[in-house]
Amino acid sequence: MDTPDAAATTAVLDFNHPLFLHPSDTPGGVLVSHRLVGIDNYTVWSRSMRIALLAKNKLGLVDGTCCKEDYDEILHSQWERCNAVVLSWILNTVSSDLSAGIVFASSAVQVWSDLKERFDKVDGSRIFFLHREIATLNQGDSTVSTYFTRLKLLWDEYHALVPLSACNCEVSQQNSKHIAQQRLLQFLMGLNDTYSAIRSQVLLMQPLPNVNQAYSMIVQEEAQRAQLSGVSGATAMYSNASGNSDRRRFNGVCDYCKIKGHKRDNCYRLIGFPPDFKFTKKKNSQAAFATNPSLVDSNHDSHDSSIVNTSPVFTAAQYHQILELLNKTPSVDAAVNLAGSLHWEDEGDW
Repeated sequence: MDTPDAAATTAVLDFNHPLFLHPSDTPGGVLVSHRLVGIDNYTVWSRSMRIALLAKNKLGLVDGTCCKEDYDEILHSQWERCNAVVLSWILNTVSSDLSAGIVFASSAVQVWSDLKERFDKVDGSRIFFLHREIATLNQGDSTVSTYFTRLKLLWDEYHALVPLSACNCEVSQQNSKHIAQQRLLQFLMGLNDTYSAIRSQVLLMQPLPNVNQAYSMIVQEEAQRAQLSGVSGATAMYSNASGNSDRRRFNGVCDYCKIKGHKRDNCYRLIGFPPDFKFTKKKNSQAAFATNPSLVDSNHDSHDSSIVNTSPVFTAAQYHQILELLNKTPSVDAAVNLAGSLHWEDEGDW
């Protein structure tokens, strides 16, 4: 149990003190999204953890600069608490296979050193792999943003394994400019051939832009193409719809019935008239047939005079004979003879 002096000392710790614990510094927190699995991702994981621990002001608990013996005995309990919190952060960011081997450790700096000795194997094979990936990486089916993100991740890991000199001398600055130019060329080489025009434009600029500026130009070109592609697609759909509408209208003449407005394949004289087709008669004009009754005006629907069934027409003499027959009510034989005589005498009038 802490004494009153220890509690008072802990309460007056400044937030910049390495042993200060913020209310958000809980053991269940996950500092980084990368989970350590082995040699393959140790470099990325360790770098991410160092950045997160530095932000929490707890990096000294893993690199050995914040030792328990450096503080008064009254702060030893506070150091134990900070050490336990950092240990829990490390356990939360390693795979289950690795956490089983470090769960019984009591010092965060020992766990950090053990992981470094086991997985921090910077040899020529890893550097060769990264160099080959950078040289052969291309955009392919990915977007420009995805391609650039993958390339930048490889650059960062390569820089972590083969760091540049931090000197401010002229030679170091020239080396930095050379590396920046190499990254620009690597980025442009991996782009698809569809960006050859904008790539040539970037290479003709004096001085050459850095890779971030070139990336911004390429992304703007990609966005503009996407917008133009959307407009072209809408125009093509409208053109196809207009073309289909025009194809529905046939202004030629049927080669079977010689009537304008339909083709031979849709001629009603060959395929038969629909049950609801209405015949109309037009004087001094040729009948017009439509291929689809729903698309044709009923005023233009008509039929040939040879198809229309007309009623028989009687002459005046025949009307008088019929009236006399009705008034006199002759016998059946006389009516039959009268009907026969009308038929033979006026056959052409029926």
